Amino acid sequence: MTVIWFDHKEKMFKRTTPSPLFWGKEAELIPFSAKPGEETPYRLMLKGASAGPLIGILISKSKKAISGDRDFFIAIQQALQEKQGGLSFLFSLADISAHITGVFWDVKQEKWHRAMFPLPDVVYNRIRKREEESGEDFHRFTTLLQKKKIPFFNPHFLNKYDVYEKLKQDPAIASFLPETALISDEDSLHAFLLTHKDVYIKPAARSQGYGIRRIVEGPCETWTFYTPQSARLPASFSDVWKEIASLAEKETYIVQETVPTLLLDGRKYDYRVHVHYDGTGYRITGIGVRVARPGGMTTHTAKGGETLVLSSREKPEIEKKLAPLISACGNALAESYGFFGEFTADIAPGNEGSFYLFELNAKPMSFDEPEIEAAKTRKLADLFYAVTGFLAK
Repeated sequence: MTVIWFDHKEKMFKRTTPSPLFWGKEAELIPFSAKPGEETPYRLMLKGASAGPLIGILISKSKKAISGDRDFFIAIQQALQEKQGGLSFLFSLADISAHITGVFWDVKQEKWHRAMFPLPDVVYNRIRKREEESGEDFHRFTTLLQKKKIPFFNPHFLNKYDVYEKLKQDPAIASFLPETALISDEDSLHAFLLTHKDVYIKPAARSQGYGIRRIVEGPCETWTFYTPQSARLPASFSDVWKEIASLAEKETYIVQETVPTLLLDGRKYDYRVHVHYDGTGYRITGIGVRVARPGGMTTHTAKGGETLVLSSREKPEIEKKLAPLISACGNALAESYGFFGEFTADIAPGNEGSFYLFELNAKPMSFDEPEIEAAKTRKLADLFYAVTGFLAK
């Protein structure tokens, strides 16, 4: 372990040991200063003459200094310092030149500072906007990371249908997936509905229950069309299609069969499972329970769902049952898209001990459960050490 200091006057990090000390993926020399004064010290691990790990957290460009979960980013830095050492900083694609202009959390002054950083040892992708990941700047940066062999996770947002197509190829996962199809035309949607009788309509590139609809067939080809706020009886399927088509013109939608999941006091519920790679495989970090409001279509708290605590008796049993599925999902994501250090899975309990996998998310939101949120931060810190090679001896 070693210590470097942030010089508030010169806005740069310095070492106080005469021996050369380097940091970042390209091993840049940290300047020497014999008198640190009142600057803030940071503990770093040593790997030969290199200090680290240096973690770059890629965020969306914003008029504010911080775009995203400010408290989560602070918790990452605090966890690194409380564990074995390390320094994390935030930056956007617009901050990249010969060096990176980033902001970091001053653990002593409890405020954000701006400083220049070299290419980090690892980059953690927390961009919030899908369109940023489709731009040339993102492509250019990720190409640079590949060239420099800098670990990068999670590589991008996920598309529900693309993920479904990948996962259904894996026999260890396929049986857990509700049948899903792209919405392309009226006839194919009609045929899917006649087969399954009850379906959900979802945007392929959204999350948190945004844009969800439900269609249920009644007697003599009558239909009930549900939105999160209403239910109505269209005159014909053509009327249903007109509404769905207006949505599908703006973005890609999928149709998914409604599966028989267990209810809790008459309400839908599912498990929000947080997963991390631990250096050898994908392990469950925490499981939250989300319950829909009475009559609700989705369990997401942003859409009226509630959070329940999983009992200490149930937790080990459910984790044991879900572990093989979670491991298979993590491996499938990594094989299809690149390294995923973490993800969340929305999984609902079915009849007779079965489960249904609805969705995998590449950019996990904050958990309402403090113990899961704390475990998530600790696991991330461990992952940073594992993928950068800064391991305790």
